[in-house]
Amino acid sequence: MELSKQYGRLRKCSFFEWKDEEQADGYYKNLLYSLKQKLDAKDELSEMNKLRRRIGEVAKSEKEVHDARKAIRRYRMIVALLFACMALCVLKLWGSM
Repeated sequence: MELSKQYGRLRKCSFFEWKDEEQADGYYKNLLYSLKQKLDAKDELSEMNKLRRRIGEVAKSEKEVHDARKAIRRYRMIVALLFACMALCVLKLWGSM
């Protein structure tokens, strides 16, 4: 005998039950913790890269300051030499009078 004939018309069942596999105690807690650690590591890496860029900027600025100080010293020497030359010229002119 056919099933449909035996029960008349077959009815559709709308019952649904979700069954997860059982996880060990603390599984989700450990999963969340490990995901948070990975996220923190990415944040730390991003922060370290920002700091490395900042260190590079500071080093570049320090080099620019060092170069500027060297240039100032050179210009001071040039000015001092010019004054010395002018003083010698003035002394020679006064001595010849």
